[in-house]
Amino acid sequence: RGGHNFNFAALAMVPPYAPFFPGSYHTGGGHRFSIALEGGNFVFDIFAGAGGDFRVGQERLATQLNDEARAIEAIALDVEKQSGWSYMGLDPSPAPSFDSSIGAAIEKLSGAKFGSSGTMSVVALITSALRGVQAKRVGYAGLMLPPLEDPVLAQRWSEGAYDLDSLLAYSAVCGTGLDTVPLPGDVSEEQLARMIGDVASLAFKWHKPLSARLIPVPGKKAGENSGSYGPPGMPSATLREVR
Repeated sequence: RGGHNFNFAALAMVPPYAPFFPGSYHTGGGHRFSIALEGGNFVFDIFAGAGGDFRVGQERLATQLNDEARAIEAIALDVEKQSGWSYMGLDPSPAPSFDSSIGAAIEKLSGAKFGSSGTMSVVALITSALRGVQAKRVGYAGLMLPPLEDPVLAQRWSEGAYDLDSLLAYSAVCGTGLDTVPLPGDVSEEQLARMIGDVASLAFKWHKPLSARLIPVPGKKAGENSGSYGPPGMPSATLREVR
């Protein structure tokens, strides 16, 4: 059924010990660990109190994210001391999940659908807050926008509010690449290679970690719904034609 596509990613400029799978790897050297964050609801709650003011939203996010990261790092350093494992850092990227939508958070601050004008500004200010975290950082430190791991992003993808080119544009400024992008099952190897090549070109141009995790759905064509495909609870989305 192609479910193993979720376990494969092409990486460009991604350093070792990034804690998000499947882009995580090590270079040896003994027992080491890093920490990933899940933060869609965390960002939403902060933006809900910003009243649509971008400056207030960014300032509150930067302050509260830094406080949380420092608290987590204190625990990690204690674990390092007690276990003998080396703490490599944390990735402050607020990863969404099936019940914790970063798309909903972005829409809460922008006041418009994800993909509308203003989306780029919100994702940029989130990334600015992430990179101001005063803790040992590792990994992407960017904004993850996975259509098949976020119910709001899945819905907006199905509505045509954004597309591959939009995700690449966000990646150039503040994103982490193409992650869990639903594709028709008849997408060609050449088309997949070109998408991966576009991500790699952006990574090398801007010297930033990016990855591509593309999800062709076997037996489905453009215009059809991906259906119950992948991990339990994963949102479905309409498959879009690959240009």
